[in-house]
This record gives sequence, C-alpha cells and structure tokens, in this order.
Amino acid sequence: MEGEPTSAPPLARRLATFALGLRRADLSPARREKLALILADFIGCVLAGSTLPEASSAWVLAQPGPVRIPGVAEGLTAESAAIAMGAMGSLLQLHDGYGHGGNHPCNTIIPAVWCMRGARPMQAVHMAIAVGYEVANRLAASAHPALTLAGLAPTSCTGAIGATAALGRLLELDEDALARALSNAAFSFPAAALRGLTEHGSAVPLHGGLAARCAIEAVRMACAGLSAGERIFEDGGDPGVLTVLRSSGLDAPEAWRGQTLDGVYFKPIPACRHAQPAIDAIEAIWRDGPLAARDIAGVDVHTYPVALRFGKAPRAGHELYDRLMSVVWAVASALRHGRYDLSNVRAPAVDPEVDALCARIRLHVDEDYAVLYPRYLPARVEVTLRDGARRAGICMMEYGTPSEDGPYSPPGTNVPPLDRGGVERKFLGLACAALPEAQARALWNGIWSVEDLSPGA
Repeated sequence: MEGEPTSAPPLARRLATFALGLRRADLSPARREKLALILADFIGCVLAGSTLPEASSAWVLAQPGPVRIPGVAEGLTAESAAIAMGAMGSLLQLHDGYGHGGNHPCNTIIPAVWCMRGARPMQAVHMAIAVGYEVANRLAASAHPALTLAGLAPTSCTGAIGATAALGRLLELDEDALARALSNAAFSFPAAALRGLTEHGSAVPLHGGLAARCAIEAVRMACAGLSAGERIFEDGGDPGVLTVLRSSGLDAPEAWRGQTLDGVYFKPIPACRHAQPAIDAIEAIWRDGPLAARDIAGVDVHTYPVALRFGKAPRAGHELYDRLMSVVWAVASALRHGRYDLSNVRAPAVDPEVDALCARIRLHVDEDYAVLYPRYLPARVEVTLRDGARRAGICMMEYGTPSEDGPYSPPGTNVPPLDRGGVERKFLGLACAALPEAQARALWNGIWSVEDLSPGA
C-alpha cells in the first residue's frame, strides 16, 4: 500500500512464505476437521450439479485430457477440468461462502487443487486447501464490502490468488517460483463484474472455474520463469493490485493459522446467499400454520440494500441460475410449495402459480438492516392474505460471525444451523444424486483419509 517502505519484503513473497511454511500442527483440531467438511461439501455440490441439464454449460470450454473429476466419465485437461468442476459445483448455489469477505472460496481453490492433485495423498490436498482459503479469504475480507459495492464479484478476483497459493503448496514450489506465480495471478485474474450476477447471466457459474484455470496458468508461467513483477500488489507510480481491489491491506501473513476457516459457512438450501434470509423468515411464518398460495394477496420483503440487487424475477426462459439468484423467485417458490429445498429446484421451471406470486412480491430497504450488513444478513417478510390477515417472520442471519467448532451454517436462523451430522447428510443427499450410496459413503470416507481425522461423527 502507499507509504509502505519499499525495503519490506514484497507481499507476493510474504504470501509465498506463508503458503509453504504453514504446518498441520499450526491448525487446531477443529480446523483440520473443517477442511474435510469443506472438501466434502463442495464435492457433493459437484456431483449433484453434474446431474442437471445445465451441467452442459460446464463443458463449453472442455478439452480432452487425463484429469477426471467427480461425476464425469470423460478425461479433461487440468485447465478445462477446473473450469467444469467449478461450474458444476456452483450450479445449485449450495456451495460454501466466507461471511467476512462475501466470496465463495470453494469453487476456485478446490477445482485447482483437485485437478492438479495427481497421486498426492489426501493430507496434501487438505493443507493446500487450508493455504488457499486463508489467502483468498484474507484478501476478500480486506476488501469487503467495498469491492462488491464497486461492482466486482470477489470470488474470482481473490480466488485466483488463493488458488495459486494452494497450488504452490500442493506442488511444493520453491519460494521464488511461488512468488512469481502469485504475481502472475494478481496480474491476470478474471475480474467478474457483479452486474453479471445481478443480471442472472447463465455464464456466471463458470467464473470460479475460470479463476481456478488462471491459477493453474499462473503456476505454469512461473515455472517457465515468467513474473508480472515483484511488487504488483503494492502501490508505486500507479495503483497496486491491493488498491485496485479496494483492499485495506494484508497484515502479518506469518501469523496466519487458518483462522478464516472459522467464518466459512455451508449453505443449507439452494439459493443465492442474499435470498436465504427471506426464505428463512418464511420458516417463522409457517410455524403458525401453512399458507395456500391462492390466499396470498401480497408479500413485502424488508431487507438490506445489496439483497435488492438480486430482486429481479426470472426472465421468460426460467433458466436455473436466473431462478436461484432471484430473491423474488425463491420467496415465491417457497410460498407456492410450502417448503424450500432441492425439490423446489427439481420442480417444473415454469409454474404459473410461482409466476403469479412473483408479481405480488415487493422488496424494500430497511435502514436498520442496512447498517447491520455485512455482519448480519437480515430480512423481515410480511404476507398479506386476501381476507386482510397478516403474517410476518424475521431472520437475523449472522453471516459474519465466525465459529471454530460449529455450527457450520450461519446462526441466527429459524431453521437450526447445520452441525457435523447435518453436513454429512447434506453430502450424502447431494452425492447420491449421481452415485450409489455405497460409492458416496466410500468417497466421504476417502476425503477423511488423513491420519489425525475420523470420518465418523
């Protein structure tokens, strides 16, 4: 950053030192277990995503090669496998998120690591993920919410850099090579415009995988001796990458011990994170009895301003991403079916009752909720019935509150957050969409095949 003495080691080198020096003993037992849950959760999302018609979008950049990914028989190059894996894991909007950074670390870091793993043991995979998550999450947190408000989605910007750090650890690069790779990633990461997300663009699920590909390419360039500059992160005669990303700076990487893993949460339902509070508020309404869609005259959703960016109803084609990124559609689907889970996604995409409800939903900014964002993602839903009766529910989702030992989905919800057993059930429910149960359980056990872990609860 501006004013930082140029005699200080470049940030790229300090990140490389951290990535190569983190020891498993530096991670608490709870964080070691969290790494297995993180990997399992995303692999489950990939497997379930592979069964969807929309999975075809993951293959538009595919090139044949030797790398195989879960749920897919064909072999791909590492780069195109990473794109496909990142895309399939994002399709259901069930992949993890980091509350303090607004990013999804899983769909960049895990595809890069998985597709470059080769025959390396599972412990090496876990440690690479630990490194990648810490770098991506720290960078995202240092720029949150300024980067989002400036119009860039943080996942690909921060994820490409985190995934590069992860690959450096996995491949055991030397410090010089990894510093070069990190500078290459900082120079070439995909800058995903938030506008693509708020427009519900069908190409958006690929952006995490594109960042994973960027990381692989950054490493390949570094191994050939190429670098984008030692101090690309820092300001000089022009803004450095930290300034471009609206970052407040990264302090003391040498002291990082996986603390950001505590703030990584798994999604209990398939929807954009900004739709989840409104859906959970409806859970409170259902406690007073069911609602029939035909009896609903109007719905008012009061929430924080960023959620309104995702307030558009789906277009006529009702494409999957268009639905899952729409607060209006998620609320309408929940009220139409009296529930919200994977069955809502599998229901017919075009439903006249859902469309009719979408037209009766109004979104409002609540100024009290606005000041609570991003630590809290609050929502209040008020349903007015045709007979004049009113029903209301509130959710105060604590997306920015870290917890080392769980729960593993955000607290402050009406539905109890996921515990470890809940994460395992989620994985099996997703994995069994593509695999026989015995294979799904074997995959779960394989993910836990590290000496100091046990797959049992």
